Amino acid sequence: MTMLHHNPLNPFQAWKDLDMLLERTRPRPAWRPAFDVEETEKAYRLRADLPGMAQKDIEVRVEDGLLSVKGERTTAGKTNTTTALRLERPAGKFARAYRLPEDADADAIRANYEAGVLELTIPRRKPEDTSRVIPVN
Repeated sequence: MTMLHHNPLNPFQAWKDLDMLLERTRPRPAWRPAFDVEETEKAYRLRADLPGMAQKDIEVRVEDGLLSVKGERTTAGKTNTTTALRLERPAGKFARAYRLPEDADADAIRANYEAGVLELTIPRRKPEDTSRVIPVN
């Protein structure tokens, strides 16, 4: 049960109270798994915990310098013999997107999914030497 703390001296208190009551009826995001993003001298690495998902339910795509990861995790609910009394594990569709850095090699991205962990390795391209010596006359 949510306790409402009312402050009659606050002119916006009524709006705040109403917002708190309406919060219960707003749809919540289905599921948004957290991603760890790391970088080394040779690569960028993204990891996400996606327990309970099948590999076929995960899509990784690169388009126009944008790396996107989408998926859907289903949950067991009502079946012929059981009815769920409480569902606490998040389920549903999710989508995350990351703009690739300029030195990322999008053509060499590797994805691995093992033991419920998705790991994306994005190699870094070596910077091209665009400098040149200009002769002085």
